[in-house]
Amino acid sequence: MLTVYTESEEETLNLGIKIGENIFYPSLIALIGELGSGKTTLVRGIARGMGIKARVKSPSFIIINEYPGAIPLYHFDLYRLNDPQEINSLGYEEYFYKKEGVVVIEWADKILEFLPSDYLEIRLKVEDLERRKLVLLSRGDKKYSKLIEKLRENTKRGKIDVNTGNGNIPS
Repeated sequence: MLTVYTESEEETLNLGIKIGENIFYPSLIALIGELGSGKTTLVRGIARGMGIKARVKSPSFIIINEYPGAIPLYHFDLYRLNDPQEINSLGYEEYFYKKEGVVVIEWADKILEFLPSDYLEIRLKVEDLERRKLVLLSRGDKKYSKLIEKLRENTKRGKIDVNTGNGNIPS
């Protein structure tokens, strides 16, 4: 587990960039947080860190956006999902169990029972107007724990610069 506090949208974006730079594939990242907690901003950063040039926007009305790159990114936004069973009509298995990409799911708490056993869970919480608390948790086997440890090690060497130098990531 790694807890990170960000003080601005830019810092949340920068954390996403670091995750994207270190992510392996196939991967699934489940984002859980209230409206306005920074989920889409984090996805933008992940995409940028993966080298994806396309403008990432919330796919709220179409549910899935696909962004091509050396490693493709599949961005789900389940905000408008009313019943978890609706995920079946999207052909989610093709994405969740795909072998050549990274899947990021906003509002993943709506479909926890459909997620594979191994994934990175990121819980986002609004602390105040600008401050966000992000908790990264490895679910399943150790591959996501290794990613979290890599991010933690980078913070010890000052490489995750979400606070432009003043380091707000507890180790």
